[in-house]
Amino acid sequence: MRLIIDLSRSHNGDDCDEAVIDNQLVDTDDIDVEDAGGKWFLPLLTCGLAIGIVVRPVSELVKSAPPVVWLQSQVGTLTSASNQQTSTVANRLYAAMQRKGYPISKGEGETNIIYLRGGDINGQPSGNRINEWSDARFVLMFRGGESSRVRGFPPLSGLANPEGQPYIAGAWKATIKPGLPAIRNPLGRRGAAFIEDGYYEAWRLGIHQGIFGRRERGLVQVAPVNFRRDVNRDGNVSGEPIQIGMIGLNQHSGSDSKEVDKTSYACLVGQSSEGHLNQFVPLLENDPRYKRNSQHMFGTAILSISDL
Repeated sequence: MRLIIDLSRSHNGDDCDEAVIDNQLVDTDDIDVEDAGGKWFLPLLTCGLAIGIVVRPVSELVKSAPPVVWLQSQVGTLTSASNQQTSTVANRLYAAMQRKGYPISKGEGETNIIYLRGGDINGQPSGNRINEWSDARFVLMFRGGESSRVRGFPPLSGLANPEGQPYIAGAWKATIKPGLPAIRNPLGRRGAAFIEDGYYEAWRLGIHQGIFGRRERGLVQVAPVNFRRDVNRDGNVSGEPIQIGMIGLNQHSGSDSKEVDKTSYACLVGQSSEGHLNQFVPLLENDPRYKRNSQHMFGTAILSISDL
């Protein structure tokens, strides 16, 4: 949701916000004071010109006031149409989480990890194809709430949701499906695992140790999750029974691999190494809950594009 504060007339391109009289330029050399209305015309003309000189500086001063500058930087440009407000990816994800009844963290700096099955980073269908980065990883956060007010200034009544506004702190191409090597030649005879949609508090920050020797900082599974196994090795698990367990389903990077391939045997994987190590992980490390407790359990929501 974006918010607009219209404290002065905006200008765009050739538009300007200086005052004019009947949208006409006034040439004082061509005016007969007596013919134009007698003794009152000159004072009125003076007032009109004064408005043109004063309004813009005053409006610029108001716009530069600390509460306004802060709110504009935090909330962004405004739109008042409700359909536009709810059309952003952040609001669509937030609404889906609410409909599902999943926990949502709204405190300042708190992260919400969301994976979108079969959707891209713009919240559009991606085809949900196997061995492609056809899913998306998001970090949803909130700003503009009670804890984010400018110190020393009263709240701007009616302009902000007391609980804050959702925004996307990070979005990356990802997969929540195993790659073709895992499907065709799973590590176990029972078939590759596909995580089920849902919400799980099941990960802690730690070191992901890949099956091919790769080590990197990421989220390590420490509690059970729901999944299905691809016993037919065809990438379709819709008819398979739901299981629950600890299967080493970590959250790590795909090492910039063009296709998923061996980067995932069941894990939740962001394609970009830079996006994972320099953006995703730092967001989690700066979560105040993790700063208070290094054993903090991070929750993760798995949604499908149809949920949006």
